[in-house]
Amino acid sequence: MSIEQTLLDLEEELWRANREGDGAFYDKVLRDDALGVSKFGVYDKSGAVKLINVNDNPFTRSKMSDAKVLLINETAALVTYKADYTALIDGTEQDFTSLATTVYSLEDGEWRCVLHQQS
Repeated sequence: MSIEQTLLDLEEELWRANREGDGAFYDKVLRDDALGVSKFGVYDKSGAVKLINVNDNPFTRSKMSDAKVLLINETAALVTYKADYTALIDGTEQDFTSLATTVYSLEDGEWRCVLHQQS
């Protein structure tokens, strides 16, 4: 499997984990110093794992499109794409669209998330 496909699959798995409240997957994939940036602010790994585990506003659907993978070097890459998703907020499904970028680092043979940004 190509690096590009591996990273796209990993990104899809992160969305799956978000939908299912699988914080353990986030704990495995995010580096200890990973950061996330969204309209809600900046968060670290522990904040992301806690948020996914609590799953207050679960995603019921997510779809990536227009994905591009940029290999920065042999051990660094970024994935950028459009995300359409539905979240259950106060019992009502609401649709959202965002542009997302995730930066990955290859460490000990595993791709790990360093930064995820959504706007």
